[in-house]
Amino acid sequence: MKEKDDKDREIEELRRDLRLMKLRRQVTPHFLFNSLSVAVSLVITSPKEAVAFLRRIAEMYRYLLNYGDEYTVPIEKELVMMRQYFDLMSTRHVDCLELHVSREVRRLKGYPLPPLALQGLVENAIKHNVHTPEKRLKINLSTDGDWLIVSNNRLPLVSDGGSTHMGLAYMDETMLLLFHRNIRVESDDKHFTVRLPLIPPNEVPTTQSLRP
Repeated sequence: MKEKDDKDREIEELRRDLRLMKLRRQVTPHFLFNSLSVAVSLVITSPKEAVAFLRRIAEMYRYLLNYGDEYTVPIEKELVMMRQYFDLMSTRHVDCLELHVSREVRRLKGYPLPPLALQGLVENAIKHNVHTPEKRLKINLSTDGDWLIVSNNRLPLVSDGGSTHMGLAYMDETMLLLFHRNIRVESDDKHFTVRLPLIPPNEVPTTQSLRP
């Protein structure tokens, strides 16, 4: 009986690993494609800015090489990646974006998040909202101790069809597969908010690598 239970557990873990790899392979090319599309437009309009932009993309790609095959990444590393991406977008959208990370969030250490989770939320906010010097997009990160709360003021684009919400689906399914917890999405006329459960560091899966 125990042997059968162990075998069933191994099969279930294999299924989970394969599903996680599939999710990651969907999100990573999506991130690179969007970043390179911006770089291409800059090459035409502002070659010097394009060079700086591509250098920053290279820094973020190094992050993907280091952590892109992991189940989770400590929140402090995700915050660094998110900041790099935000700074990258700020060079493209000058004086249009604001980012505030609370002191409590900056003090968090070790809490696991899926790679590219926070970058994906920033990308999602920029993609689906107006952002101009007159109407700045404001992104805020805070915590109540149980959740990491990422919110932005809603300035929806007039035409915003065709979204697959891939980033949100990736985070939700990854958190569910690893920790049996869902994210929470809240939206009203003024704000769009995503709550990510803060998982204690001692609950990080013991097998970290997704590499075969």
